[in-house]
Amino acid sequence: MYDRYKSKRKNTGIFKFLAVIILVAAAVALAINYRHYLAFWRYSHNKLEKRIDAVKKIKDRVKKREALADFADLYEKQKEERMVDADLFFLSGEIHYLLGETYLGGNFSELFINDRIGEVSREARVEFLKAIKDIKKGCALDNDAPDDKYSYMLAKAAYYTGFYSPRDIFEMIEKTGESVKQMDVENIRFYSMANIIHKKEDYGLKFLSQYGMVKDNIQGLLFFATAERVAKKYTGAIVSYKDVLARTSDDSIRKLVHVNLGKIYFNQSLFRESIDQFNLALKIDVKDTTPKIWIGKNYSALGEKDKAKAIWSEVLTTDGTNAEVKRLMGTM
Repeated sequence: MYDRYKSKRKNTGIFKFLAVIILVAAAVALAINYRHYLAFWRYSHNKLEKRIDAVKKIKDRVKKREALADFADLYEKQKEERMVDADLFFLSGEIHYLLGETYLGGNFSELFINDRIGEVSREARVEFLKAIKDIKKGCALDNDAPDDKYSYMLAKAAYYTGFYSPRDIFEMIEKTGESVKQMDVENIRFYSMANIIHKKEDYGLKFLSQYGMVKDNIQGLLFFATAERVAKKYTGAIVSYKDVLARTSDDSIRKLVHVNLGKIYFNQSLFRESIDQFNLALKIDVKDTTPKIWIGKNYSALGEKDKAKAIWSEVLTTDGTNAEVKRLMGTM
């Protein structure tokens, strides 16, 4: 009886020992496999980052869009398998942000100079919103603020879509003043404008003047002049725009400058001076309706309603669907 009991206890101990050995072996095998898988993923991840950097350099917008769309599809599948990988979501957010840019009518500087920031297509908006979602998910998984690079992508995507308020956008990049100096000029200019829009006009303009390459070429001069106009530093803006006129013979740029000068004079109630500028713009491009609309606004402000109606009616003969002119005519 004792021997049977002793033998049973001995066997139970052996079984426990074997179970522990099996569990340890399984854990080791799992760790090795996971490490191999992690190493493989990290290798693939780094390889893909390099390929994305190569895609950024593609000049042809359509080819760039196609390459980025392929990456976006690949990362959608990876996100389903690795739902807790912060780096994966950050990189996916970058891909969607870059895709959104391919649907814009130019880079940030070009859109800002031409007052076309609000012209965001449906396709661009969809990609920017996906970028916001992925970068925010990366932040949540990382339990930390994103790197400055992703902060700017998040802020710009929010700016283009109106997804966040100007204050929220400013707060996203508020503390990047030193690091942004090392970034490309588009981020420097965006940082400056975020400050200006957040009512820190003097700081934003000073930062832009120092680091935004505003004296290097005509685009830089135009950007600075437009920033001064947005900041309502009208005297400085007038001087800067006239500096542009003195440095270029390009008709498209000269027309843009005359239109902007006309808007500034209008905002200062200098209606005759404003009309002069819009007439100069019309001499360059008689088919452009924008100067005509503004000339009508000036005549209306001067109390010369008949002249305003006459020029707006002229616009409607060539552009019968112009909603702004119809609205203006309806208020008289």
